[in-house]
This record gives sequence, C-alpha cells and structure tokens, in this order.
Amino acid sequence: MLIDLFSEISISDYHQILTIKYLNSINLILFIIIQFLTEILMRPIAIQSINYRDMQITALFNQHWFQEDIVELHQLLLSKIPEYRVKEVTQGADREDIRFQWREAEFILHFDYYSQSCWLSVQDEINVLKIQSLFNLLKKSQSSHV
Repeated sequence: MLIDLFSEISISDYHQILTIKYLNSINLILFIIIQFLTEILMRPIAIQSINYRDMQITALFNQHWFQEDIVELHQLLLSKIPEYRVKEVTQGADREDIRFQWREAEFILHFDYYSQSCWLSVQDEINVLKIQSLFNLLKKSQSSHV
C-alpha cells in the first residue's frame, strides 16, 4: 500500500514534499534561535558580582553588554551609591569613564567594551581609604538584592 502511494507521486511532487519538509525544518530551527536570542536580549542586565582587589572595585554583569549599554550599566551601579555627583563623562572608541564624587572623595567608574571590563578606582591617592567604604556599600547593596 505504501509502495502504491509512492508510485502515484511524480518525482516533481516528491521533490516538492521534500522541499516543504526541509523548509519547515529550517523554519523550526529559526524559530528556536529567535526565541533563544529574544530571551537573552530581553533579560535585564544585572550585577553578577562585585569584588575588591588592589585598591580597585570590579563589577561583573550577568550577560555580555554593548557600548550602547554603558549608560544603563553606570546608572545601575551608581544607583547603589547615595548622594553621588557625576563630575565628568569621557567617551572613547571602546571605553567610557565616569568621574564622580561621593563623600568628598573622587572616583572613576571605568568601562571597556572589548574586554567587557568594569572597575572603579580613586581619582587620587588621598582618597584610597574611602574606596573600601565604597566597596562595602556596593557589596551590601548587592547582597540585599539577591
């Protein structure tokens, strides 16, 4: 009976059936890829970890970010710091630095897109002691949102 079914189908009909099945498979694969990418791209960026080493605070985010995301990222980090004041924003080809003041000390928030790096440093050596307080504040804020 199955042989009779195929004997009634011409080669061009068989080719069309295979083409339709092939296109349906491709459409299914594309649909899965689009769903996956949409889920990744629509997921909000969050701080994954905050660390302190060599008088610098580093921040790692939960996903890859683009240079266009730096404004959102710096707002995300600085929103954890009460009463800060941005003094200067410097943009480069793949970097951005935000100089800000907090508790009478100046810090620089650095972003480097190509290395996916984000770190905070002090503007000058006079304020080295205050970076530990800033780290404690950021770490406390992060742990209260987990």
